[in-house]
Amino acid sequence: MLLLGNFQHTLDDKNRIRLPAKYREKLGSEYILMPGIDGCIFLYPASAEDKFLQAVEEMEFDSDKADIISRIAEISATVEADTQGRFMLTPDLIKFAKIDKDVRIRGAFKRIEIWSEEIYVERYGKPQSSESMNEAYMEFHKAVNKK
Repeated sequence: MLLLGNFQHTLDDKNRIRLPAKYREKLGSEYILMPGIDGCIFLYPASAEDKFLQAVEEMEFDSDKADIISRIAEISATVEADTQGRFMLTPDLIKFAKIDKDVRIRGAFKRIEIWSEEIYVERYGKPQSSESMNEAYMEFHKAVNKK
């Protein structure tokens, strides 16, 4: 499953957003929401549940890792979209991602990222230099073509 592109949306008065149809076609209507990297929310299909459980079982824990995993779990949520593709973001995740009203939903290959529009623009609204893009792409290209 390859999730690409980005879309702007606005939370409604019930803190719901609508996942774009092109993503719903691939992901279905049940999702796992969890805090992501750099203040975004990661969205995975509910079918990824077993992978998460297996990863946690295979981790070697110390008290710091256990605390971090527990913190991730306590503000994560499972949600189901309604027939119009809307689902609610929890207050904890809204606070974590510093979402006021507008959001950016973007594909990140295997997952969806949900960003506060303001943070997204601040972080990604500036043009990237071709040198840094070339370096990142070469690393990506190597990984894709690895046998």
